[in-house]
Amino acid sequence: MSLSRVCWCAASAVLFVTLLKSHAAPPTTIPVEGLRHNTPRVHALTGARIVIAPGRVVEQGTVVIRDGVIEAAGDVKPPADARIWDLNGKTIYAGFIDAYGEASISSDAAKAGTPYWNSLITPQLAIANHYKASSDANKKLRAQGVTARLVAPSSGIIKGTSSLVLTGDDPNREAIIHDRVAQHIRLTVSPGRGRETYPNSPMGAVALARQAMLDADWYGDAWAAYRANSTLPRPERNDALDVLQAYPDSSNLIIADASNELFVLRADEYARQFALNIAVRGSGHEYKRLDAIVATGRAIILPLEFPKPPNVASAETALNVDLEDLMHWDIAPENAARLDKAGVQIAFTSHGLKDQGTFLNAIRKAVERGLSSDSALRALTTAPAQLFGVEGKLGTIERGKIANLVVTDGDLFAEKTKVIETWVDGTRYEVAAKPEFDVRELYQRHRRIY
Repeated sequence: MSLSRVCWCAASAVLFVTLLKSHAAPPTTIPVEGLRHNTPRVHALTGARIVIAPGRVVEQGTVVIRDGVIEAAGDVKPPADARIWDLNGKTIYAGFIDAYGEASISSDAAKAGTPYWNSLITPQLAIANHYKASSDANKKLRAQGVTARLVAPSSGIIKGTSSLVLTGDDPNREAIIHDRVAQHIRLTVSPGRGRETYPNSPMGAVALARQAMLDADWYGDAWAAYRANSTLPRPERNDALDVLQAYPDSSNLIIADASNELFVLRADEYARQFALNIAVRGSGHEYKRLDAIVATGRAIILPLEFPKPPNVASAETALNVDLEDLMHWDIAPENAARLDKAGVQIAFTSHGLKDQGTFLNAIRKAVERGLSSDSALRALTTAPAQLFGVEGKLGTIERGKIANLVVTDGDLFAEKTKVIETWVDGTRYEVAAKPEFDVRELYQRHRRIY
């Protein structure tokens, strides 16, 4: 072998080892089959306007991403090993958090272990054990700037715990970034529930939820007494009650569904009885009892499904329109602004929209109807991050946080602004791909020739 070839091999080996150290793949417990891939994951997004957080803007700067984590943001120099992405004229925001979504869990899972006597009380269920990502849903959400979303169990009265997941294309084991965010409750019953089953009314649902909390308190006392004195009868084991013990008199989050403005007050009363840390998934009707809802001090997760205009095309159809429906159609887009101005912490959810692809447009409508741009951005980023206990990972563009970013071609809440790309855990996803060449220019050139 020639001396030059030996030198080339040695240099290649040194380069490989250097790359291996600099661009290590995310840690995993799965054995590697074949060659281990170590694709460089260092990027520098340069020349962009950077919205670090609501109210904090760098007019032109650079965001450096290394192995899925933000290394630096602001007036910084790109590292030598970074791939450069020129984003001159673009704006970078922290990735948005969709504050509520649902997934169903099979009834067989609810029966496993030692469940509660009523099948609507399933606090032991956890989305983290059953989550399956949908690539189509994630792609649609990424197009709206959503890089993380909360997923909760869909049914029951005490439903189980939610997880916060990324919207990238990574496997489930890498997508879940917070496995147990909140316990979820619904203090009413599903429509159409028959009279032969219990509970079959909102009153019965509240009674059952209260009984479950009281049973959990008894359960904890019974086990404490048994551990202190093993001559006492050993209490039965119950997975549901074991989980519920962790919520009274603690900071552990519970999210209560409120199908109308009165259910917000019902959830607050329930929370005060058992000293629970409750936030509320609202209905969009909160403005109707604004003062009372403000007084609860609860954070509200707001849906953005605004009603369609009532049919008043003729005198006859106009007579069939209820005044309350007409007023709600007019006021509903102002709900977020009224809550925000009253000091209520709000976050947004796409849940309830017929098309999740209209999420940004609905937020822009709320901004048009009085919600400030900073407050809207806060409801998409820092507010849900704080509510879900992940403010150290998400919500702002700062060193050490997960590289979840949204790149737009203008101000986020302007009508014609487009999301160009999103970055999820340091991986780039194009939303509006640029053509390799402009066919219009080629067409004009041929027109001039002929």
